[in-house]
Amino acid sequence: MPTVVLIRPGCTDFDKYERIQGTLDLPLNEEGEAQVKDLLPKIENSGIETIITSSSEPARSTAEQLGENLGVPVKEKEGLKNLNQGLWQGLEYEEVRRKYPKLLKQWTESPETVCPPEGELASEAVKRVEKTLQKYLKKKQNFAIVASEPLATIISCLLRNEQKERISFEHSGRFCQNEMFEILESPPKKSDSKQVNSDDQSEKKDSQQDQGSHDEKWRFEEAK
Repeated sequence: MPTVVLIRPGCTDFDKYERIQGTLDLPLNEEGEAQVKDLLPKIENSGIETIITSSSEPARSTAEQLGENLGVPVKEKEGLKNLNQGLWQGLEYEEVRRKYPKLLKQWTESPETVCPPEGELASEAVKRVEKTLQKYLKKKQNFAIVASEPLATIISCLLRNEQKERISFEHSGRFCQNEMFEILESPPKKSDSKQVNSDDQSEKKDSQQDQGSHDEKWRFEEAK
């Protein structure tokens, strides 16, 4: 039952000026570098054994700094490349709102149904993220994911077992905010539950009935 720490990179100048980054490579700015340093003591006791990230900036440099200080390996995965937002990349959010008001509203509320001009559908990103994470979720090793927005929101929704059609980007813009990570803990696998004795199973069943479907999802905690 791995614990997953989902980490958003430190901010860039695009975050500072509220521009859409998408797949563009941008370095951490001074504030972003400070954010990564401040993050270290908050996650050092999370039991992270591996960090996976994309080959793009600023996710890669954030992951490398964390991996070096935590003493854990960092692995680049193409499946964690940020969502391609096409012609919107490089534009300020306000500019996109002016040019594509209806399309942007639909994209933020139901991204699986809308593709930014020359960009990527969120549903396509979901498939590659699921394929990438499958191997790591089967292991019992705790790991961290460093991913930029809006891909981080997609990963968060998937790990909390939310239905894909409920993915929303309405609150995914985290321009230089300090809420950089989430801790998600998986529920027991079916194979694990077979090892529980009958008394424990009965107690677990009663507890699940009291708490409803919440216990079937990942434990979600947004760290501040």
